[in-house]
Amino acid sequence: MRRRKQAMKRVCLGVVVLGRDLLKFVREMKRGQPARVTKGMESQPAPEHANHMPDILTCAVLEQPKNAGAYLPWVKELIARVKNEDPDGLRKIRLCVGLAKELMQEAFPIGLFASRYFAASNEVEIALKVGSQGYDATVRDLRDKPSGIAYLEVTMATDGEVDYLRMLELHRADQVSGLGLVTKTGTKRTGLTIQVRSEAVSQQSVLEKERRVVLGAIERKVTKNYPAGTALIVGFDDTMSFDRADNIANIENVLDANESRLSSFHTVAVVGLIMNTFLVRSYADAT
Repeated sequence: MRRRKQAMKRVCLGVVVLGRDLLKFVREMKRGQPARVTKGMESQPAPEHANHMPDILTCAVLEQPKNAGAYLPWVKELIARVKNEDPDGLRKIRLCVGLAKELMQEAFPIGLFASRYFAASNEVEIALKVGSQGYDATVRDLRDKPSGIAYLEVTMATDGEVDYLRMLELHRADQVSGLGLVTKTGTKRTGLTIQVRSEAVSQQSVLEKERRVVLGAIERKVTKNYPAGTALIVGFDDTMSFDRADNIANIENVLDANESRLSSFHTVAVVGLIMNTFLVRSYADAT
């Protein structure tokens, strides 16, 4: 019996000592001091990604100046790195979470624009600017005959929440209709249920949506003031448009109908994010 009591006493003392050590360990960590680990508290080192994921996307990374020829390959490499190196990367890219929003909705359309409008020139330097200012990127055109573009502003021709919910359901189910009706019930707090109907959609419906989202993107920008030499880039999903003459004419009609309002920009370009459709209007002579 005495031996049993002594053994129990040693166990209890061990628990008290370990408890004090843990409390001291936590306090030192909170003060930012090097935590001293006592014997018995050692553990196997955690995998590197468990404690710290490398910062693939930072403002400093996204704002690096790149020439027009290198810009799009660099953006695509960043997208691939986020998907492959960040365990949550695919969701961030699909839903434009954090700085993935600037990557996908600003840097990517800029890269597509640069490869076409500037003919991927090594003499044109582009630098994204993260934050709230009167433009999304600066341009230094050092060619013998520069374009006159000094700033870039990007807007996305999307259906807002509807397209976000569609991507959210795509991430959950890995497959979703790109055109079917989207409905939701509940909230993130109570439980969100999204349904995307699998249905055939008429070409007339496609044209109407296309016209609506492109016009909406334009209207969000024409009421604001931009510095001289600003080009407006409108990014849109051209999956259903790139090879159909009626779709291309549909978008061109929107640009033509709004020419007077768009003329405050140096250039306006509608850039297809999937199939590389490229429609451009210039409203200022090259300098």
